[in-house]
Amino acid sequence: MHTPERQQAVPAKIYLSAGQSYYLWSRRDAVLVVQTGSIRLRESPEWMSETILRTLSTLHEGQYYQIEQGGWTCLYATRTAEVLHYASAAPRYFSLSFIAALVAAPLRRLRGMARQLLASR
Repeated sequence: MHTPERQQAVPAKIYLSAGQSYYLWSRRDAVLVVQTGSIRLRESPEWMSETILRTLSTLHEGQYYQIEQGGWTCLYATRTAEVLHYASAAPRYFSLSFIAALVAAPLRRLRGMARQLLASR
């Protein structure tokens, strides 16, 4: 049986030697946990008007970071490091319950309108 919740519980392990860089593609809200060593983390640049905003953080053993926006994240090991990557859950925009709710809302309105028209006669 394929369950998304089970996949989210198992993190990907990333091993980095001192001075090594690693580029990680990740969704928003993914979490990185530094098991050993330390890293510098740079999220994808973000445009705001005419300015490019860059996030640069240093994480040491035992610290974690939640990725604010999806895209490429650069991990640079300042010391040999082991990092756990907990991927965020995939968005469920087109789940069966979401589609049912989309279809049901206009139908409820149409039924209400039909009742009002029939009641006024």
